[in-house]
Amino acid sequence: MNIASILPEITLFSGSIFILMLDVFLSKKIKNTFYLSHLLSIILCALTILVLVKTFYLISNNNYFNNSFSVNPSTLFLKSISILLLTLVLMLSFSFVSKQKYSGELLALMMIATVGGMIILSANDFIVFYLGLELQALSLYLLSAFNVNCRKSSEAGIKYFVLGSLASGILLFGISIIYGFSGTTNFSTINEFINSFEKDQISISLIFGVLIFITAMFFKISAAPFHMWTPDVYQGSPSSVTTFFATVVKFTIVIALVRISSNFIWEIVGKVILYISIISIAIGSFGAIYQKNLKRLLAYSSISHVGFVLLGLSGISKDVTFSCILYMIIYSIISIGTFGFVSLIKDKNGNENENIFDITSLSGLAKTNPVMAFSLTILMFSTAGIPPLAGFFSKFYILISAISHGLSSTNHEIFYVAIVAIIFSVISAFYYIRIVKIMYFDEPKDLIELEDYGNCKLIILTMAVINLIFIIFINPITNLINSFIL
Repeated sequence: MNIASILPEITLFSGSIFILMLDVFLSKKIKNTFYLSHLLSIILCALTILVLVKTFYLISNNNYFNNSFSVNPSTLFLKSISILLLTLVLMLSFSFVSKQKYSGELLALMMIATVGGMIILSANDFIVFYLGLELQALSLYLLSAFNVNCRKSSEAGIKYFVLGSLASGILLFGISIIYGFSGTTNFSTINEFINSFEKDQISISLIFGVLIFITAMFFKISAAPFHMWTPDVYQGSPSSVTTFFATVVKFTIVIALVRISSNFIWEIVGKVILYISIISIAIGSFGAIYQKNLKRLLAYSSISHVGFVLLGLSGISKDVTFSCILYMIIYSIISIGTFGFVSLIKDKNGNENENIFDITSLSGLAKTNPVMAFSLTILMFSTAGIPPLAGFFSKFYILISAISHGLSSTNHEIFYVAIVAIIFSVISAFYYIRIVKIMYFDEPKDLIELEDYGNCKLIILTMAVINLIFIIFINPITNLINSFIL
């Protein structure tokens, strides 16, 4: 049963190695090996989802590998979402993969990074969590620098590697302190150890270790003021890789942090998360206003979104877990559409360069490509939280849970921070609406072309439609999420 519990991870990881080997042995014999590699990667994702569904029926709610790996309906549900997101990213990356000499490596690295994300979602031990996080991080360092012909891509890879290594060291330092004062690295045992003391009897050193660990995680999820790598990496990485960063990677790490934080329900931890949340929302909202590059603008937007999740996380409860998961699902859907659109942008020669990602290059897009302009408009309005789109409900549930927690507890600060977050949300609507204004009211400049890949455009349009009709299915979706996190 131990092996059955990690069968989804084994399936996806083995598939990534197979694609690598296929690329090594067939790339010189077959000219367009990337077609086969790309098709196999999507088939392997589908196979992994089937294995996850099978595991759901075979495995009971239990922990495996000496209580270090948790498999239950909640983790299987979250893993399934991460695989669905990976499938969409792989489909969107076809145009980039087809032009790369190392297409097999790109696909394999994305799959391996997703395996790392799946491991941290199931981790019930700090050691297993760290192994999964580093498996993901090592793949991401390579992916961010994958475009070897671009100086900014190499720069992004180096920055991310140096700062990521520093964050990993800080994370290990926090884990070592927690182990030193609790005698274990297992989440369940640590939770029992903490519950055996009164709140005012818990060691200050243990709390310090938890705060160090959470600080390192703030870097991983690009929360301010630990966000300095995010705009550069988003801008320098290939568009397909940026899409992967904003969806699969962000989803898995944020949800893992939500799961781990439920073990440390202390007022000081909640306050730290609360202050970081408002700083992230503020920096994300104001930082994006001054950005001219579309990728950097979306990077600052992602920082603001992380702030909203942390706002909900600052008051741990079942309702907060639900609202955080719903927020990340909706944010991932929006990001698939938005960054999918970015991946279609090319210059007149079919290449990527810095000038084409200037937001003014979208001038008059509604006249030259009305369907894509409409799709991006819906996604921008949803990101801004305008009702009745999906993005409104993500912020609504976070703010309601935060406000209700602030009113029902002694920590009323969360209530006032939620009000400030609403004000910042209104401010952030400016730069989303500015993009819509440029597309519909400015004259076309003919600086860019959108690649004519039907599958990519269909995905972008589908994500926009999902945001439109989300209100119709809000009750079934919320009931589904709640049923898995019970």
